Amino acid sequence: MGALAVSLINKMLKDLETRQAAAAPPPGGRAIFQDLQPVNHDRRRVPGLVIGTLLTVGLVAAGYFGVTHWDSRSMPTADNSLPAVVATPASTAVDTTATLTSPVPAPAVSPPASATATLSTTLPTPAKLAAAHPSATKPPATAIKAAKVEAPPNTGAHIERTEQPYTADELAENAYRDAAQLRAQGNPAEAERRLKTLLVSHPKLIKARELLANIQLDSGRWVEAQDTLEQGVALTPEYLAFRFQLARLYLEHGADEQALTLLESARHEGRTDPELYAFLAALYERGGRHADAVKNYQDALALRPVEGKWWLGLGISLEGLKNNTDARTAYRRALESGRLSANLSHYAEDRLRTLAAH
Repeated sequence: MGALAVSLINKMLKDLETRQAAAAPPPGGRAIFQDLQPVNHDRRRVPGLVIGTLLTVGLVAAGYFGVTHWDSRSMPTADNSLPAVVATPASTAVDTTATLTSPVPAPAVSPPASATATLSTTLPTPAKLAAAHPSATKPPATAIKAAKVEAPPNTGAHIERTEQPYTADELAENAYRDAAQLRAQGNPAEAERRLKTLLVSHPKLIKARELLANIQLDSGRWVEAQDTLEQGVALTPEYLAFRFQLARLYLEHGADEQALTLLESARHEGRTDPELYAFLAALYERGGRHADAVKNYQDALALRPVEGKWWLGLGISLEGLKNNTDARTAYRRALESGRLSANLSHYAEDRLRTLAAH
């Protein structure tokens, strides 16, 4: 969790405690019912000169009237939240007065369920907090620990950090790196074992399959490498490197037609790649199919016109078709590219001299 996120949490919690402390009664303050006093005790006194014959009746009537009417007229009405006093018989009027004149502790107020739900998701605003907890000083400790605090919008700060397990792709990537390191450290056998295990669960992991094929070819097991590459072509036909490597393997073992079929299928599938066209052109040229070779060389050069070797191959096929004028142009373009090796440059110069003599 970044420093910005920690600072934001601490600030929000501090504001929460400040708001709750402000809502609570100050320490040492008087209880909420401290100032409630009965109004004017003398109202219940009966003048001493009452006629003797009415004394008994008057006292009974005054006692009943005082209990039923004095309480409602004397209690303050400013705070509607205070509980109403229930009228009591005259015999208990003295006890009621004593209760009202002594401090009465504030009743405990439990937070409503809605306030608890709010705190468990996000920190409440000051208004909501005061409404939910009118006399609380601090929220429960468990609510703070379980709170899910969200960052203000457009801050980019992440308040809550959660540990995420590795995904299957991340585990596969780690396994591939371990295998590559083992091969670099001179332990290709263990690297091969791990790669085969990895390809069981991730058969389309291209770089793992490439590494496995290279390990197999390094040890001379070209049949196993061929099987590895053929599976790669079947699973990921869009990845042309598998086809190129497999085609070379076919050519090395005299399977020219298999190599040609493999690359032609890629072109028929609509793969657009200058390397594919040039590879096909070379195979057509090798088999004496110069017209097909010319077409594929031209397609390749349209995408990459600076490749000198392809200009040279185009010149050879054009010469094979007896198109010497275009062949000379192709040989000159090959030399002008500056990308030919010394041997190929000598060959292009020799062909230019030969064609000029005719």
